Amino acid sequence: MIQNTAQHRLILIGPQGSGKGTQGELLQVYLQIPTISTGQLCRTEIEKGTELGKSFEREMRAGDLVPDQVIIGMLKKRIAEYDATEGFIIDGFPRTVAQAEDSMLWLAPTKVIVFDLSDKIAVARMSSRRACNQCRFKTTAEYTAAHGDICPRCQGKIVQREDDQPEVIKRRLETYHAVTQPVIDFYQSHDLVERFNASLSIPLIFMEIAHVL
Repeated sequence: MIQNTAQHRLILIGPQGSGKGTQGELLQVYLQIPTISTGQLCRTEIEKGTELGKSFEREMRAGDLVPDQVIIGMLKKRIAEYDATEGFIIDGFPRTVAQAEDSMLWLAPTKVIVFDLSDKIAVARMSSRRACNQCRFKTTAEYTAAHGDICPRCQGKIVQREDDQPEVIKRRLETYHAVTQPVIDFYQSHDLVERFNASLSIPLIFMEIAHVL
């Protein structure tokens, strides 16, 4: 277990399907600091049915990015909460150089963890993802083909998220390469980047990250 968690203000960057969320959950337990996903912050607004959530839903369906000022406002509010005072792990932000530059002072990242993954593997992984529409139990298309679409935990329905449709995934990857990829170069210039092969197994990737930390 890491003892001095106050030094860890991590940013996870990688294409959709690269395992940022899974590694973030593992690191959260290992470092005893929260993982904050901007995607989950957006989905929470969607589930609440707020006007902000409705705008997020339209943008996610189109494969577009949420406006900078909206994401930054939500994130600043979240990292100000008590559980993030000892450090945090950010998943899904920044996605543009402008966001990275703006956040250097208020996020003050200590390390940027980059997950490298080919588009082919990313599309295959994400298009097979399924989740319960009530408890968010995560599974795969292979599971539903074999066992049906009833959640084994809460009896809700297992579905494919709209932003996991292959066409949307491809648009999101195009946006990632065109807009977010330069963020890696920005952080590289500040000597903050550590790169990992996201096609490896989950335990191996986690062990490699833990070794670096």
